[in-house]
Parts: sequence; C-alpha cells; structure tokens
Amino acid sequence: MSTESDVLIIGGGIAGASAAFQLSQHMTATILEAEDQLAYHTTGRSAALFVENYGGPINQRLAVASRPFFESEAEGLASFPLFERCGYLEIAGPDDAADLESAGRESIEQLPHIELVDRVGILDLVPVIRPERVEIGVWNEAAASIDVMELHQSYIRGARANGAKVETGARVEDIRRRGDRWEVATPSGRHAAPTVVNAAGAWADELAILAGAGPIGLEPKRRTAFTVNTGHETRDWPFVSHEGARHPFYFKPEPGGQLLCSPADETPSEPCDARPVDIDIALAIESINTYTTLGIRSIQASWAGLRSFTRDRDPVIFRDDQVEGFVWMAGLGGAGINTSPATGQIVDALVTGSEWPASLTQLGIEPEHLEPSRSDSSSTQEV
Repeated sequence: MSTESDVLIIGGGIAGASAAFQLSQHMTATILEAEDQLAYHTTGRSAALFVENYGGPINQRLAVASRPFFESEAEGLASFPLFERCGYLEIAGPDDAADLESAGRESIEQLPHIELVDRVGILDLVPVIRPERVEIGVWNEAAASIDVMELHQSYIRGARANGAKVETGARVEDIRRRGDRWEVATPSGRHAAPTVVNAAGAWADELAILAGAGPIGLEPKRRTAFTVNTGHETRDWPFVSHEGARHPFYFKPEPGGQLLCSPADETPSEPCDARPVDIDIALAIESINTYTTLGIRSIQASWAGLRSFTRDRDPVIFRDDQVEGFVWMAGLGGAGINTSPATGQIVDALVTGSEWPASLTQLGIEPEHLEPSRSDSSSTQEV
C-alpha cells in the first residue's frame, strides 16, 4: 500500500488526533500509528482532568485557550458533552503550606474562580481528610473531568469526515527527505508528504533522530495509577492532589464509590509500554491513608503510562529550521489532553503558514515560546 498526502502525522494519540482534525480541514492528512490501536499509550491511561492551574505558564495558558472548545465548540463533534464539573483541590500541610499559598495566589491573579481555602473548607469538600494533616488548600471549582476517549474519537471522526486517513500498525521503519517530500516506510506500506508532524509522544526524539532532525532532550517519565473501592459515596468529592516533597498523591472520584489514585510519580523511563510497579502503588496507598481515614488495603486494577517532558516542562511545538518540512508536537508533559484544542491550532498554523491564533496572542503566547531555544532565554518567565 502507498499513500500520498499533504501532511503525515506520526502518532495517533491525543496530539496527533487533534492535529489531524485541524489540518484535514485544509489539506489531505494521514495519521501513522505504530500500535494496532489508537490512543494505546499515554492518552488511554490518563486521569482525564481539565484544570488550568496545572503545569508551567505555557501549559496553563494553553489550557485557558482550550476551555471554549470543551465547553461549547465540540458540541457538533462529540456524541455527548465532554465536560463534567468535579472541582480540583490541592492540599498542603504545615511543611508545604507556604509554597502552596504562594502558588495559589499566583493562579488567582490569572484565574478568578480559584480560591484559597482553610482546613474547615477542605474538610467541607472532602470529609475523609485528616484535619491534623492539612493547613491550606487551593480550590478550583471550574475543574472538570474529561471523557478522554470520546474527545479522542471526536477528533478522529472529524478528521475522517474531512477525508483524513488513519493507518494503525504503521510503525516508522525508515523516514528520509527526498527532494521536496518525506518518504516514510512502515509495515502497512510506504507514505509520502511534503510535511511530517512529529506527534510520537515518548518516541518523539527517536523518530527525530531517524529523520535527521533531533534529538531535543525529551524525558519520558512513568506515571502509575490504580483504582480502589472506598465504601463511601464519592460522587460529590473533588479531584484531590497533594504535591509536597513527602507523601505526594492524588485521587479522583469514580462511579460506584471508587477512586482513581496515583502516587503522582515521575520515574524516568525509556520509551516503552509502561507497566505499574508494586512499590509505587504501596507508597501511594501509604500516603493516601496518612492524609485520609479511608484505610485502603487493596486495589481493583492498576496501570501506568509515560508522560514526556522538556527541561522547563512546557511543550515544544515548532517548525524545525534544520530539516525542511519537519514539525514538532512534543513534550506535552501530561497536559496534552487539557491543551489539545489549542495545540492542534498551533500545528495547523505552523504547517499551513496561516495566521497565528489571536486567542493565543491575547494570552501572551507567541511562536518563540514554544521553541526549544526558549530555555536559553527568559521568554517563558515573561509570558
């Protein structure tokens, strides 16, 4: 099999899907996914929370720019609403209260729906928290749970409706520039296009090396998750996070009195099909039991995924000036779902040469803030 397209998007996770949806509105696009199914790795293993006060300054503002899509613009694309309000509560004890308060006040300056809450406020939101363990919280009432797979499938349906092709089992075996186009060899056949979008997640540096365009120093890190049955009615609880140096964890309410839990780990890893490690699960259970009265003793299911980071933990989305027709969409650092509407628009602008999205300019994000060279300047601090 052989295909000719205007653009090849390598990677069928949330990044590649959002890019394909945007680009297919103007040109012929083909997604090449290495696995036999889309969204097999990080996208399909996400905690699925939309919250603007997460990550570095770029990711936070990309999330702000993405909210209108989730709340209304996706209505004609998704089969049902993508958003379900749940709230996001970050907590701190005496040792980390000052740091969390400082971070919270910075968030409040940008997002007026965020507020600081005291111990009483925390217990009102989550009655199983041990009062002696907490001192302050940052409460984001507008945070929402996202149906990740419906979001991903909405992008794919939209892209296919626009004529895009999707190839699974299409791991890149060879990629090289010949004249005015890229030629890519995969088990499913050969594919060609003037432009390639590198949306390969944890494998983005490996793909770039194969293409003669990298690497840029991405750091894949394992994140573990598991579910437990609490015996409580958890429906009205928010997503709860503790990010202190000691006892980091988070948990998210799920139907039927269940919680999705994590040690909030960031364990360096080679690109791989990530698997949970027993000690990480045990540490998370210990931390959650330290901060709550849940008394967790066993789990129902567990899994792990990889999130890829740059040195400054904000994404890199740019046209490589060393290799013609090679566009990066990488280092999304666990915020790829939150920011996918905005990052898809950015890739669209880079590939088509169209005008930079005004919504991003209004938020202080310019193309240079998404280039790797920003690490050598103060650009991200100025945003």
